[in-house]
Amino acid sequence: MRKTFLLIFLLFSIFLFSQGDKNNAFCLLPKLEIKDLVKKIKPSKNYKNWALVYYDFKSNKILFQKGKKKLSPTRSESDYYGFFPCIPGGCYSYFYAIDKNNQEKYITREKDIINFFGEVDTVEEALFIAMLNGYGIDENNKSGNIYKELNDEFILHLSKISYTAHKREAFIITIKKTGEFNAKSDGVYHYDPNVRIDI
Repeated sequence: MRKTFLLIFLLFSIFLFSQGDKNNAFCLLPKLEIKDLVKKIKPSKNYKNWALVYYDFKSNKILFQKGKKKLSPTRSESDYYGFFPCIPGGCYSYFYAIDKNNQEKYITREKDIINFFGEVDTVEEALFIAMLNGYGIDENNKSGNIYKELNDEFILHLSKISYTAHKREAFIITIKKTGEFNAKSDGVYHYDPNVRIDI
């Protein structure tokens, strides 16, 4: 009887371990365009009406909008720049939102974006923040482009590309659900000092 109990306990322990390991396994990151990535974002409950807007110093074009209210964002050359700038042409993106007090919000900085998210609770939001910091998916990085979600953070394996000398470097990115960001190099996997790309 005791041997049977020990056997059952052992098998149950192995099952729990394997389930825990399965739940903690890395998954492939979604390969999405920015406007498709934004569709997966779940901002703070303070914002029911919001949009991702592209501005090229001529017009404000809404790339994606959520909510029933008609949004009419306006920006000018004197306004603070947003994120994902175009080089050298000149353009950027920003979030435009109406809060619960019916006040307009132009969200252009990383700190404001994290407040807009409320909490980084989807991998798309974590990837968005990583992209703000210059990291992204590179299909040439065979050990990258994966992520793991833990209780209070996301771990992402991404890349950063330098152009003054063509270098591709792998990074392990940790993004707390509070928005705290940390990057650690995982090694250079491609380097060619003879290739320089003007951007």
